[in-house]
Amino acid sequence: MNNKTSDNIKESAILLRINQKYYEGISQEDLYMITRGEWVVGERRKKARYAFAVYRGIVLQVYRIHRWIPFTGKTPSSRQRWCFDGVVAENLQHYVGRSVKHYSVRGNANPVKYINC
Repeated sequence: MNNKTSDNIKESAILLRINQKYYEGISQEDLYMITRGEWVVGERRKKARYAFAVYRGIVLQVYRIHRWIPFTGKTPSSRQRWCFDGVVAENLQHYVGRSVKHYSVRGNANPVKYINC
């Protein structure tokens, strides 16, 4: 991974921090599965066209969101969680390997960050 500074994201997007589930050598299929996730997200999710898989502030992949669906599996809390269906966003691959650390607020534990939504 290179650590180039990212330009500001111009698209409506949701940054999804996958630090706890990512591992070295992950397959593209598994990366998609952990990114599509089981997220606690609000109505703003509907405005996001793209989902960015982010590990330690670096974009690993960008997906075009087709739709959000309720997550029906077991979770540690009773809060509604969502996952998205999507595909790799071929037109946004220039973000892969770029830093999005400038969007993070130090101390913020929320793994979800909305951009332009």
